[in-house]
Amino acid sequence: MKKIILVTFLSFAFISYSQIAAYHMVYVKAEDQPKFESIEKNYMSKMAQAAVNDGQFSYWALEKLIHPMVPIGGKLNFGLVGNWYQFVIVYPNMKSYLNSGPWWANAGEKLGVPQEMLSYNAEQGGMYVWTIEDSVFGSQPAKFSVYNFGFAEEAQTFLDNQKPYMKNFENQMKKNEKGRAGWVSGHRLSPKNFGEHNVMTWDGFLTLEDAINHLNYKESKKNYVELGMPSGFDLKLVAEKITETTN
Repeated sequence: MKKIILVTFLSFAFISYSQIAAYHMVYVKAEDQPKFESIEKNYMSKMAQAAVNDGQFSYWALEKLIHPMVPIGGKLNFGLVGNWYQFVIVYPNMKSYLNSGPWWANAGEKLGVPQEMLSYNAEQGGMYVWTIEDSVFGSQPAKFSVYNFGFAEEAQTFLDNQKPYMKNFENQMKKNEKGRAGWVSGHRLSPKNFGEHNVMTWDGFLTLEDAINHLNYKESKKNYVELGMPSGFDLKLVAEKITETTN
């Protein structure tokens, strides 16, 4: 069992210091998904909540990638065949990330159930670690996530230019516009290979319709050039929240 994005606050909250977000991908075939989701929602979420309560990390969630419905990493992401999921863990700082231990160990014993009850079929994917630079969250937790990934030759230029967007999205949440529930910007910590995606933004929404409407936004190449990434966000993913911890 593993981990990984984003934290919900009871009112609008800014994060001006760097957090660490780890995303652990797993692929689950359609016939294995009910058991997989049940174990994570009913058992492993309790282990994760205990870890949050103990201060090991700030947040844990499980998300199911639902868009695009095409092969990702060589596996078809389609409900009738199988889907990629990602565990999201957010750490308050680098020290917390480096010192976090195997919080899921001995889950059966700690939860009072046979360990075999907690086993399921899932194919392991990659582990991606990001540094979160700026964030703003609304009063309601996001139910759907839109991830936007791109490559910027100067990552800091991109991040600096995101701050006006953050203010705009904060205003949207105050007015309950466009179903927005949160926003984050960050850069990739690991793996770090020049030319690969190194910057990202996350948009949280209350409904799937709001998330898809966001994808329908007509983007400007000129804006991307100003952000220092002429190719724009060349990968966009939509995920549904399956379960999460509370802070």
